[in-house]
Amino acid sequence: MKLSLSLVLSVFVLACGPAPTAVQSLPVRASATDGALTVELLSSEPLHVGQNQVRYRVTHDGQLAPHALITQHPVMDMGSMKHACPLLNPDHAPAEDGLYPGLLVFTMATMDEAKWTLSLDVALEHDAAPVTVSLGEVVVADSALKQVVTRDGRRITLTMGFPEAPHVGTNELIITAHVAHDMMMMSFDPVTDLAFTVTPEMPSMGHGSAHNLAPTLSEDGLYRGVVNFSMPGDWVVHLGVAAGDATFGTFDFPFSL
Repeated sequence: MKLSLSLVLSVFVLACGPAPTAVQSLPVRASATDGALTVELLSSEPLHVGQNQVRYRVTHDGQLAPHALITQHPVMDMGSMKHACPLLNPDHAPAEDGLYPGLLVFTMATMDEAKWTLSLDVALEHDAAPVTVSLGEVVVADSALKQVVTRDGRRITLTMGFPEAPHVGTNELIITAHVAHDMMMMSFDPVTDLAFTVTPEMPSMGHGSAHNLAPTLSEDGLYRGVVNFSMPGDWVVHLGVAAGDATFGTFDFPFSL
């Protein structure tokens, strides 16, 4: 049986064309529109205490913005006081998928009398005045992926996470460590002199894993390492924290594959 040329070409295009990326199916967690500008916040998981790898879709007149300067402004309103959280703002150029990756490190969960809101300053050109868009209230669930270390009377917030969903095999691991810049807690500084050990354990099976690399400091102020999960199930990553001759202890972070 002979195939028509058009059918052959169709099969070839489908087989060799770019496959849809997982990012295209990420759920939208919040959105806002100001005139011709629309910004959407996407994330693979619901927002939670700890690291949130977020992506922003920025469109102007319905077209993806080829350039945008995005400054994130998360605020926790507790009634009697307000504070922010550690973050990394997106780069001015989008990723290959056209979205702008950023990081939000929420330090506490949403409660009845404690609400997170998120606004963004967005400039579509380097010398353009930014437009402030409000994404409104964002719900942040509690999690066990945050720990606190006290050094010289200052609280260091530690979080553990992954740039992609953890899976069986080797995974890039990210540790954040921040202290509040001042008593207002509206900005945070990275702590850059820590040393870590990572020891994965699967309690139900009584074993760990090999081929792990301790996180070390990167240029962006995050600590990056490698953790290996050798099989699916519930894991605990034991994180040892030290600075110079001082040891702050070992903290446990649970993950499920």
